[in-house]
Amino acid sequence: MIRRNTSNEGSARSDGMMIVAVLFIAAFTFIAWTTNPVYTGIGVGDRVEELKGQMTADGVTWTDFDLSDNYDEMWSEGEPGTWTMLEFMDTNCSACINAAPKITDYARMWTGDNPTKPIPENITVEFVAVSISLWDEDTAGKDYGRDEISSFKDEYNHDFAYVDMQDNSHQEKWGNFGTPTYFLIAPNGIIKFASPEGNSDSVWEVMDREILGA
Repeated sequence: MIRRNTSNEGSARSDGMMIVAVLFIAAFTFIAWTTNPVYTGIGVGDRVEELKGQMTADGVTWTDFDLSDNYDEMWSEGEPGTWTMLEFMDTNCSACINAAPKITDYARMWTGDNPTKPIPENITVEFVAVSISLWDEDTAGKDYGRDEISSFKDEYNHDFAYVDMQDNSHQEKWGNFGTPTYFLIAPNGIIKFASPEGNSDSVWEVMDREILGA
């Protein structure tokens, strides 16, 4: 009868487990040292917070909107990608009304098939307006609803998407701020401009610098 050397087998199993453990620790250490986690928030340098709702591109049809569809976390300089200029606004806000014609002009410079800005060939720019509510819906002289959003969009010839966030559901993750409020989001989802931080430059100046290198 042949006797099995159980002590050698046990030693081999222990050695194998030790090797697996060492490889696991080495892999974990490598990932920890080479991965640079990015905080999710609404400040410059943050990965932009989640933003979902219903949007209209034509003022008639409403479809699902998910901001994350506009960016790829793995994007890097030189690759195709989409920059997003995000404006939080209120259709009753006088500052938003005053800014609306200027945004029409800026949208023509940056978006569409024939932008006048010298945008890199593999880059696109999108404007997104997020309609929120600064007043209660029963406040006298303040009207809300999707008809108001569509009317505002049409009045100023805004050819970009409007998102209905008049229930202020954004506040859970984005907080509470006035309007208009602007954010510039890079193709990897990193915020490059956030007007709540009180920047000395405007979002338009930052767009020139970040997108065009001007």
